Amino acid sequence: MRERRRSQGGAAGRLARGAVAAAALLAAWPPGVGGLAPGAARAEEAPVEEAWKGEFADVCSRTQDAMTLSDAELKGLVQRCDALKPRVEALGEPLRKVYLRRLQVCRELYQFVLDSRAAGAAR
Repeated sequence: MRERRRSQGGAAGRLARGAVAAAALLAAWPPGVGGLAPGAARAEEAPVEEAWKGEFADVCSRTQDAMTLSDAELKGLVQRCDALKPRVEALGEPLRKVYLRRLQVCRELYQFVLDSRAAGAAR
């Protein structure tokens, strides 16, 4: 009976220790060694990736403040979303699908706020 408990607890314990060891190894791994640089898939993709991601982050970071932005700011954000869309569409399939949907949601929110204000002003 004691052997049985030890083997069951031992397997779970070994699994937990292995996960902790793997996490510690990845955390201590030097950036750029073996192609495991954080956030960079391949060296040639990094500059292109950074260019659109900065714009994407800036445009979509204002969704929480959409109701407090002026109409001019909202129109500018909608235009920036439209300008960013072709750059996101040029990405590979997994990134394109995720970021294109997120960009669409950001744009639709800004447009909704503009439309709701226009409808409220028309009343």
